[in-house]
Amino acid sequence: MDLHLSGKTAFISGSTKGIGKAIATALLKEGARVIVNGRSGTELLADELRVHGDVIGLEGDLANPEETQRICAQVDALGSLDILINNMGIFEPKPFSEIGDEEWQKFFDVNVMSTVRLSRHFFPAMLQRDFGRVINIASEAGIRGLESMVHYSMTKGAQVVIGRGLANLTKGSAADITVNSVLPGPTLTEGVKTWLKESAAVQGKSEDQFVREFFQETEPTSLIQRFLLPDEIANVVTFLASPLSSAINGAAIRAEGGLIKSIV
Repeated sequence: MDLHLSGKTAFISGSTKGIGKAIATALLKEGARVIVNGRSGTELLADELRVHGDVIGLEGDLANPEETQRICAQVDALGSLDILINNMGIFEPKPFSEIGDEEWQKFFDVNVMSTVRLSRHFFPAMLQRDFGRVINIASEAGIRGLESMVHYSMTKGAQVVIGRGLANLTKGSAADITVNSVLPGPTLTEGVKTWLKESAAVQGKSEDQFVREFFQETEPTSLIQRFLLPDEIANVVTFLASPLSSAINGAAIRAEGGLIKSIV
């Protein structure tokens, strides 16, 4: 299927690995020009992905307001931005009683304020043009409120609310502007692979056995009973970024393998 992304420009925050890198690769294969971002390694990534198309690396920490302003200016210098994907985020399992104020603030600055600042800069310009896509990479944790990561869950719920609020601002616009959030479930990123290998070794189990028991005991409501692959999330995001997804606006799209049981 031709997703009509040729000639579109996309910026993906936190895209040097994992889901962000997979999204960058998928968009490039559809003909989009992609701007990747990270605190380090962006030029190496751009060199790696250039085989797929036109890619630019912009290095900087989007949790920092000044760095964000600089990066936004660099993006503006490249021309109009059609697609903003707020992917940057951190997570860490930790008991609620042990999460201090500084950690709450850090998670808020990284996961929420990066989304706010980038959207605040690029969204108004999209409203003035004929096309725009803002996609927040949230999490099923933002709906479920994971007891093992309450601070992380809070930030992901905030992204969903921000996405819906911005979508409300598109009401009545003649332009094709949509704002949506994607809610991945447990995904086999580089960090999860390391955690999986180490945890299986500590328990004296094979990785296959550990995964099987993890989903049976920890995530029994998952219908697929496995970790999602970054490419599976990227496929959903790429469609939402395309002009073909114009009927989807203000939505929280579940890509969590059926882990959430409610149908609304």
